[in-house]
Amino acid sequence: MTSINFKFFIENDSNPFILFTSSGKIKYLNTSAEVLMGSCAPKEIFDLAVAYASQTFGVKKSILSLNFNSFQFYGINVLYEDEELIGIQLYNKTIEKIDRQMVLDGFTLTDINILLQANIELFNIHYEGKIHLLTDYDIPEFQIHQNNFSLFLRKIFTQFDESKNLKINVKIKLGERVVFKEKKYAIIILELKSHTRKKEIDKELEILADKNCINIQLQKNRIVLEVPAIV
Repeated sequence: MTSINFKFFIENDSNPFILFTSSGKIKYLNTSAEVLMGSCAPKEIFDLAVAYASQTFGVKKSILSLNFNSFQFYGINVLYEDEELIGIQLYNKTIEKIDRQMVLDGFTLTDINILLQANIELFNIHYEGKIHLLTDYDIPEFQIHQNNFSLFLRKIFTQFDESKNLKINVKIKLGERVVFKEKKYAIIILELKSHTRKKEIDKELEILADKNCINIQLQKNRIVLEVPAIV
């Protein structure tokens, strides 16, 4: 029988898989898990694995909602066959579907990096802190209502105008797509993070996010946008 390289399939699985030693040290993690580690501490995942492991050696699947910044999962699978190693796989949230009719009137193909940079420069005129931008300049153009999105960004920036540092990160979300008119499109993550932020207009931000067909996560010191990259 031909030997099968199962590690290749695990390594390239879009669902994160991490193998820990009994002391909580990482023994192995696949590519998706490497990306996830940028948004959470290994101890968080190890503690999760221990908490949801079966009482005896074996496998136990659990359905639960997990969020690590822009990463969302609907369940986990914990596996161990001895006292030395324990593995955990996290299952990505299923593909989101835009059920409502998304009207693209006023939307145009736009380079999100150019639009973002223009709004950063406007904000920087009065901002006294430092802005750190980390972005993927290879993100292709997609449909954005430039006026509405710029207004949305300016409102978000005001939440951080008293912070000393503002980190902005733009990237393509791995392992998840949005469905629009029976076609799958990538999701762009736009994250703004500082030591603190204002929260007085959170309700207004949620309304503006919905108007732009964007999912928004409002957290203590950060705001995360999930923008559908419809072309």
